[in-house]
Amino acid sequence: MLVLGAGFGGLELSTRLSEELDADVDVTLIDQADAFVFGFSKLDVMFGKRTPESVRLRYEDITTPRCGSGRKPSPRSIPKLGAS
Repeated sequence: MLVLGAGFGGLELSTRLSEELDADVDVTLIDQADAFVFGFSKLDVMFGKRTPESVRLRYEDITTPRCGSGRKPSPRSIPKLGAS
């Protein structure tokens, strides 16, 4: 199973699929970034309470054997829908 986009929806969907379907399916999460930052954490960075790196949740740190992650390919390598 391929999940495109690792916002809240993509993270939740890939987690549920990997937990509920377990060995029946491999889940791969693709996103343009290699990490996620929760919105409220950005305020801590803005006001100097935390560093940008300390609030980043790296996808590779939250993967399981049945749920992997990857970065999306360059936009030039993705054909547009309807293009021949």
